[in-house]
Amino acid sequence: MAAAPIRIVVADHSPLYRKMVCNMLEKEPKLQVVAEAEDGLYAVQAVEKLKPDVVLMDVGMPVINGIDATWIIKSKFPNVRVIVLTMHEVDSTSEAAFKAGAFWCLDKECTPDEMIRAIRTAGI
Repeated sequence: MAAAPIRIVVADHSPLYRKMVCNMLEKEPKLQVVAEAEDGLYAVQAVEKLKPDVVLMDVGMPVINGIDATWIIKSKFPNVRVIVLTMHEVDSTSEAAFKAGAFWCLDKECTPDEMIRAIRTAGI
């Protein structure tokens, strides 16, 4: 029996960045984007409704920032893996992200291979 795809929510305030990430992920076997979220509140609601395996979470989002949204998601859905994405210094952001329960923290300028590898590792 074939393994189920890794189900992903892409949460980022930038529609252009979200579209770029979604287009990249759609080309990958066994990865399935199930929702996009433009703010932290919608990311939390998407997780509540769809129960994805992985969330790609931008730190700097409106309504609820990515760190707080990660905290909420991990408190309600401990099996969902959150990969925090940041344009800020990864070291300073990663401490807050890991305290909130993030699985990994990536620079938004990472390569597509680095992002895909993190998703596949998280989705195991």
